Amino acid sequence: MIDQLLRFLTEGSALSYDDLARRLSISIPLLEMMLEDLSRLGYLRPVDTECGGHCAGCSIGSCSIKGPGRLWALTDKGARAAARLE
Repeated sequence: MIDQLLRFLTEGSALSYDDLARRLSISIPLLEMMLEDLSRLGYLRPVDTECGGHCAGCSIGSCSIKGPGRLWALTDKGARAAARLE
């Protein structure tokens, strides 16, 4: 399931917690635990910003996941791991 999550994150669009949980057929609390695990392992990093989800005009440009109060982006390590999964 972690492999699927990493693959979804390389699709190039920002995904909401609801979208990801639905695509993985899991609960949002389980998704949050997976995201925290990926962060601890260095595959994701939290993005510290109050953007409000306006991705089209975003100066950061690399956010992958938007959730309640948090944005996440793949790290270089995460992108390399996802590329190996393809």
